Amino acid sequence: MKSAGEPTYSIRSFFHHLQKSQLRMALLVAGLSWLLFAIVQLSGTLDALELGSLDWRFQLLPRLYQADSSVVLVAIDQNSLDFFEHQSVHWPWPRQFYGLLVSYLHRAGARVIAFDVDFSGHDIDRLEIEGHESDSAFADGMDRSGNVVLAAQLSIQEQGDQAGGSLVKRFILSGTPGLPSQPAFTRVVAPIQAFQNGAAKLGIVNFESDVDDICRRVSLGFRFAGGWVPHFSLASYAEANGLQENQLDSLLAARVRSNEGRHVIYWYGKGGPTGAFRYYSFHSLIYSELKIQQGLPPDVPLRQFAGKIVIVGGSAAGLFDFKPTPFTSLEPYPGMEIHATVLSNLLDGHRVREMRSVWPYLLGLVLSLAAALIFFMARKVLYSVPAVVAVGLLYGGIIFLVFYHSGWWVPLVGPEVSLSGTFLASAIVSYATEGRQKRQLRKAFNRYLSPQVVTEIVENVDQVELGGKLIEGTVYFSDIKDFTTISEQHSPKELVGLLNEYLSLASDCILRNDAMLDKYIGDAVMAIFSAPIPHPDHAKVACLTALEVQRTLGEYYTEKSKRHGTVNFKTRIGLNSGNMIVGNIGHTNRLDYTAIGDTVNLASRLEGVNKMFGTDIIVSESTLNKAGGVVRARELDFLRVKGKQIPIRIFELISENQALPDITEEKLGLFAEGLNLYRAKDFARAIARFEAILRIDPHDGPSTTLRDRCDTLSKEQLPDDWDGVFTLTSK
Repeated sequence: MKSAGEPTYSIRSFFHHLQKSQLRMALLVAGLSWLLFAIVQLSGTLDALELGSLDWRFQLLPRLYQADSSVVLVAIDQNSLDFFEHQSVHWPWPRQFYGLLVSYLHRAGARVIAFDVDFSGHDIDRLEIEGHESDSAFADGMDRSGNVVLAAQLSIQEQGDQAGGSLVKRFILSGTPGLPSQPAFTRVVAPIQAFQNGAAKLGIVNFESDVDDICRRVSLGFRFAGGWVPHFSLASYAEANGLQENQLDSLLAARVRSNEGRHVIYWYGKGGPTGAFRYYSFHSLIYSELKIQQGLPPDVPLRQFAGKIVIVGGSAAGLFDFKPTPFTSLEPYPGMEIHATVLSNLLDGHRVREMRSVWPYLLGLVLSLAAALIFFMARKVLYSVPAVVAVGLLYGGIIFLVFYHSGWWVPLVGPEVSLSGTFLASAIVSYATEGRQKRQLRKAFNRYLSPQVVTEIVENVDQVELGGKLIEGTVYFSDIKDFTTISEQHSPKELVGLLNEYLSLASDCILRNDAMLDKYIGDAVMAIFSAPIPHPDHAKVACLTALEVQRTLGEYYTEKSKRHGTVNFKTRIGLNSGNMIVGNIGHTNRLDYTAIGDTVNLASRLEGVNKMFGTDIIVSESTLNKAGGVVRARELDFLRVKGKQIPIRIFELISENQALPDITEEKLGLFAEGLNLYRAKDFARAIARFEAILRIDPHDGPSTTLRDRCDTLSKEQLPDDWDGVFTLTSK
């Protein structure tokens, strides 16, 4: 039966296992963050922001030059209202004005004349012109021109509404070629019957907006009365190109196949007279027509409208025909210019290709993975934050370029939110997990590393493997000369105080040089250079540290002896460099971070060899070679220590690499000669060299040792192949 605590332990073990792999952690955080993003994206919360990002693309990358120059606008602007107001003609104007405009544009050779004007009522003034009513004058003008497009508006009839107007049957096209789902329009505000009879085409001018009330899309066709009626811009396009009903059906079916059945408007820039399309003031054209009828040259040359598609509409503020568009903040945008923009889109094939369906989710997943991998692999905030920001900017820049060159509307907000959210989640998870790991590391290493090294470990935790790994480093072993004898002369309390004093001095030197203080074994000290953080100069630093320890202890005890006459601890040090295993070793309830291997064992043996030679510091040949010539040393012996078959060369570490006193240089030269003679079995001459050294320095331990050994060997029968190796029989 499971205990109550087992599930918790399993969950904890699961997360602990995850933490060991940065890749697994990154994938987990990315997956969970993306799942949350997908829920937010699916809810539609980001839709308004994504629509806004589409506006930014148009605003930042305007293309006024792409607007079709064949589309021009005749504006019922404030200048025109003021002009006729001074002539005592008030708004709404008599229909004869529109007849004059049609006459002028027809005379100029305009390809299409499209009115975005409400002609649903009769002219209230009923002005007579040459025996015709004002309405009749306009209707006749349209009939003669044969290329006029009028506007109508659809709505849903509500209870109590009047029936509204009606459409001439020829304007209602058969079938519903791929139209989007729409409400059932049952009511129409349409031009009067006489105008419909004179018009070539009729189009719907219903205003459509997105969730933020901005116009970005239009339906190119509307279901009505069992058929469909084209949008105002599509009707104008059909008239300009002479499209038949079946051709219009095919065009509409192709255009509405994507983008949820609606045309996403491809904007060219800000609206108004300084925007994408050429503007003409309504009154200037009326005045020009009147001049032509009087035989005078017009103010606006007729040639300017030859082959043009002319859209007539209101741009005066009092006519309330401004619509909210992506460019409204820059310039008021009249409704007629929306129709002009859609018409230009149709004429030149400009379109926004919307990437919908799964694309926001796929791109969000890619950026989530990127954010998590960057964070968990880079590890340092100093690197990860700029990297993630760079990825976000790069993604934004790419989609802006893609949009500019091909018109593809690649999602921006959703994927960027996924990127940001994943990075935030990664930071939180890292703080929660790695923060605990760093505290554990500090607790584990504070006892035997300097604060600077502990900080470096915490900041470079990926370089530390507490489980154990093979490294190259230098092992430091030391103990106190004649410690047993000294301990017998002091009480336990005094001895502990003296020992702590000694260990503090030695340990400070070791920690100051970024070594790992492995352990104290009684009066012995073990340290490792190049663990847990690798250090390429471990041998050099170890040698210099050993010299510093000897110098520090010597200066301290010399000064203290002068004042207090206290005990003088002398330390002996062994150094060896090579490969070793470092890691947590021991019982699950009692682990120590330490090093094991032949390199460690040999360092311990070399520390003991100091007794035989009466030296302070002995280093192996590997340590001396790796130190790179920063120290002076003399070769002592070719030695086979107990427990090892392969002999090694050992050296006494003397000082940093510098000029030594002449007497010391003489000693080193004599010793090197004596050692060569010893290995050549010329023991008598070797003894002479060692005794010469002892006359200079009676306390030179290596000379005494080798002199005595030469004396002993000279009395033995050595084999012919004797190699000069001396074998230790004790540790």
